[in-house]
Amino acid sequence: MSANTSKKRRRVGSRECPVTSMSSFSTLYKVNVQGERYAKKVEVIAEWMRKDEMRDRFFETTKAPSGIRCLTCNREMFVSSKHLDIGFRDEEDRIMFIYDCRDNHLPLRIFYDNGEEWEREKPTCAKCKAEVEVVHEDTEETFRTVYTCSSCGHVEVDEFERTVKKEPEVDPEFEKDRKRFCDPEKGLQYVTFRTHLEEFHKLTEKEKEKEEKKDLYDRVEKLKKLSIPQVKDFIEKKLSKTQYKNLTFEKPDMSHIVSVTFTTEDPTDTNEYDSRTKLTKTLKKALEKTNWRLMSDGLSYRLGVLTGRIRVYEKEEEMVKLIEKQK
Repeated sequence: MSANTSKKRRRVGSRECPVTSMSSFSTLYKVNVQGERYAKKVEVIAEWMRKDEMRDRFFETTKAPSGIRCLTCNREMFVSSKHLDIGFRDEEDRIMFIYDCRDNHLPLRIFYDNGEEWEREKPTCAKCKAEVEVVHEDTEETFRTVYTCSSCGHVEVDEFERTVKKEPEVDPEFEKDRKRFCDPEKGLQYVTFRTHLEEFHKLTEKEKEKEEKKDLYDRVEKLKKLSIPQVKDFIEKKLSKTQYKNLTFEKPDMSHIVSVTFTTEDPTDTNEYDSRTKLTKTLKKALEKTNWRLMSDGLSYRLGVLTGRIRVYEKEEEMVKLIEKQK
């Protein structure tokens, strides 16, 4: 008996697993959707406000097409009202201007802001596609529109009951649902968790990259990481054994890319091209095993005075790309 009971429990347990799994997935999915909406709440509201401001500005500043004339008396019509026609999906917003005749002649005319006239499509019979006669019947209880086909006699009626506008009913579950789906504390917890998860992902990717480019990172590790005073001394020592004298440095540029401009003199009779070429090779070779490089704008030469710039690579990723490029 106990053995049969044990087997039965295992079968029931195995059948319940998919249900439990789906329930867990549903809960996780709901938490994810709620959290993502909370995380994007400020961004979404800001985007809504930006669009509303653009539409308000568009509505206020757009001018109506001029020279619109009445089709009955040919007098120039005036704009009695205008309305914003909001575009859906990729459609652009447009403004509809409604024109009235000064002598109250019909028909009214409607134009968009680009000068295109709006034209009502003529209703046709649902059976034979012929034109239909339209009659409006307005009573206290209903508003009816009767469409009668002039060809086959088919009749269609649209009827709307007039109802007194009621105050919207208050949802008794509103506060309960608001607490469930708009809980700031849970939203903040989700954002914090997502931030940590992203940081962990970045760290994992970084470790993966280091493993794949181990030789480059090993070479970066061996580079001499020199400060500005150290690189000045380093270059001065390297040039002390050459023909270049009176090395001076200007105030470092501490913007996004930290660079230092230097000046040195060549008192020999070496021509401009050879002097620049020799100094360029000397500096490139000297800085090759450091995190500093001669900048791409090169050296300038005038009357025996050479001027150039060096820049530093501070971040590990920058140094890896530098060595990878050289390789």
